Amino acid sequence: MKLPDGEIVHPAYIKNYYQANNVTQYPITAYPHGLQLLAGDHKGTGPNPHVDFMCANGNGYTNTADQTCGLRSDGTAVQFNIGVMFPDCWDGVNLKAKGTNNAVYSSSSGQCPADHPVKLAKINMNIAYVLPQITSLKVSDIQLSLDPQMINGVLTPLWGSIYTAHGDFMNAWTDDATKFMADRCMNYSMDCGTNIPYSYYDAEADTYVSNQADSDKNFGSASTLLVQDDWNGAGRDQNKQMLALMKFKIPALPANIDDYPGVSFKYKIRVYDGNTTDNTAVSIFFYPTDDNAWDENTVTWNNKPAFNYTADGSIYMDNVQQFRYVDVDKAVCAAIKAGKTEVSYYIGGERNGRTITVDAKESGKTPTLMLIGYQNVVEP
Repeated sequence: MKLPDGEIVHPAYIKNYYQANNVTQYPITAYPHGLQLLAGDHKGTGPNPHVDFMCANGNGYTNTADQTCGLRSDGTAVQFNIGVMFPDCWDGVNLKAKGTNNAVYSSSSGQCPADHPVKLAKINMNIAYVLPQITSLKVSDIQLSLDPQMINGVLTPLWGSIYTAHGDFMNAWTDDATKFMADRCMNYSMDCGTNIPYSYYDAEADTYVSNQADSDKNFGSASTLLVQDDWNGAGRDQNKQMLALMKFKIPALPANIDDYPGVSFKYKIRVYDGNTTDNTAVSIFFYPTDDNAWDENTVTWNNKPAFNYTADGSIYMDNVQQFRYVDVDKAVCAAIKAGKTEVSYYIGGERNGRTITVDAKESGKTPTLMLIGYQNVVEP
């Protein structure tokens, strides 16, 4: 961006938001790898309904350049933001945006037209310029860089008005990430925040075992796993007890791990669960066990694999049935170091006889072992 006095400045930071509306009626599809999208007009001369401007001391976004930015409320700088919204209806054929109108915008209800029928997540790119060197900025006087041109053999920078603001999107997310974002988050009208996996495996086996009258019964086809424990009285094994079992393949770390400087990868399990007895908040625990010692179609309380009460992770929950995450990174990394390719867990430990339900893979809300990448970023 070129300021009115000729100074050239770069964005302080960029935030990208992935959103969707009315997914019940119009569910979204995962981005195909290599998809290109364009938004805005690099030859624009007037307002664009998909490009907005905002002064951080102003009244929100507008697509006209008729405002003057003053200092932020803390007095530290002028901040000017450009918001770019990408089209969310793909033609389902053309990955490249150059030379073809491969994507258009959905209606206000979220419906896509017949010639671009594939609904995608909306991408909103927010570009922020933080400018402590000035106290006021007239938006209409801003210029933005255009593609340079060779003029008389010299590569010459070119500049356009604020209305030339535009953006390019090229999908380089992993296939697992885009599929998870669409199918496991947005189509549930759910914000997964930072819990979008680089890769993941659904549970390859899950069931539960129950003692006393049903100690010889197998629950391998159950769509709901039950967890119940009672540490009171004569001892836990003499009270009703139900323990869930889960088995996962371990997602591998990226083969090109050196391409992710500053990124920390972490393993988490996502389950859909809640306390169904009352509204008390309780904890359940994930106890490791031998993944080779049980089969979901034959395991019962009487032949269940051994385990101990040293947990790899825990979840603190209330009675709301929802997706929750448990950090098992340390234990899974230790399993990898030991040469294992799978991990297996008991779920139990609620100590007062309450019943916890956990959705099994047969339910559609499948337990998942996820590999997630994190990088701490400080916003200016």
